[in-house]
Amino acid sequence: MKKSINHPPSFEDIRVRILRSFATIAIISSFSVFFAFSLWLVWQSNLQVGKQLELYQSIVERHYRLSPTNVLTLSDNIHVYFEQQKDDQTLPKENLLELDTIAFSGENLLITESRSFYPDIIAYHFSFVDQGKRISAYIAMDTVDDDAIIDSWDVLMIAAMVLMFSLITILRFALKRVFIQLMVPITSLIDQLNNKAETFSLSEESVTELQQLAAHLNHYSRAKESLARQELMFANYASHELKTPISVIIGTTELLEMKLDDKEFQQRQRARILEAANGMKATVGALLNIVKQENPSAEKLVTHVNELSIDLSHYKQMLPSGLHLSLSVEPNTVSNLPVALINIVIKNYVENALRFTTKGEIKVTVDSNTISVMDTGSGLTNEANVEHGLGLIIVDRIGKSYDWESTLINRKDGQRGCIASFTRIL
Repeated sequence: MKKSINHPPSFEDIRVRILRSFATIAIISSFSVFFAFSLWLVWQSNLQVGKQLELYQSIVERHYRLSPTNVLTLSDNIHVYFEQQKDDQTLPKENLLELDTIAFSGENLLITESRSFYPDIIAYHFSFVDQGKRISAYIAMDTVDDDAIIDSWDVLMIAAMVLMFSLITILRFALKRVFIQLMVPITSLIDQLNNKAETFSLSEESVTELQQLAAHLNHYSRAKESLARQELMFANYASHELKTPISVIIGTTELLEMKLDDKEFQQRQRARILEAANGMKATVGALLNIVKQENPSAEKLVTHVNELSIDLSHYKQMLPSGLHLSLSVEPNTVSNLPVALINIVIKNYVENALRFTTKGEIKVTVDSNTISVMDTGSGLTNEANVEHGLGLIIVDRIGKSYDWESTLINRKDGQRGCIASFTRIL
């Protein structure tokens, strides 16, 4: 036997449940009001009838003294019964209305012991002395034919029904407002997410929190697109950076096959291959660290750095006339960056400086907490703020992996040029 799968309720299911609950509350509230008003009406009606019957006391007594009788009819639904007896709560069986047993309610007011909610007969009892005899008189009213009471019940029923439908209408309107401001916007956001919308929007009637949620979703969507573009650019740059040493290795290998007898030539080509392979190895290691976006051993890593650790010979050979490249490493410099990454950072800073500096000086300075490259180039402009190779993007990604920060600013000493700084976050 397969077990039924209980699916989570939808917003429509919740709306129906809430509407049913509110309708039940409205009906129960209306019934409670109806029942309470009914009790109050019965009580007030009994009191009013008793007071009305009491007004006939003097008339009934005077009439009996003038013309003694067992039954006196005052109107179609008011009759008076007389008996010569003591403390008997039972009316004579021969009365015109054929009353059953009646019971005292208060001091003089009597009501029938009827099974119905409202008594059929209400009687006012009093006694008087006539010619030395104690006479009990019962002024009885048939309430079934009392138009005033019937009208009161009609009014009560109408009021209860109006109250019930009013409550249902009000609660339905309130529920609709709740769904417009809460449930409908959530459903709209879900639909937009399922449809992979680029931007998320809600109506102005939506609650503030949902408006803020839509704003955050838009922010994260833009951040995702920006990250995707950055990753694509990063992949393209990485591909370019790896293609160069691979091309060198392939080209050099082909040259080796052409001059097998020239040992000096082969030695130079093997050195080129080794240099390209080592560069590619360092680049791949850096890329792997960047892609993982973590380096749990970075805090424990201690790298001693000196001028021999940094190779700028390749760039010095590329310098145009009038441009000087210098390196300064502070004594006893230690870093949590591997030497390969230090060279990659300096390489990208220097290549960026060479791109926009044609004369003057490019000065590289390294200490335990800072790597800086200062140039005398064109400085930061809209045209010059361009990255070379993996450029400043890869430097920034290295910094995030090892708790360093990359910045590029114009020089502040009054001269043209930029200062690219890679600073450790302590």
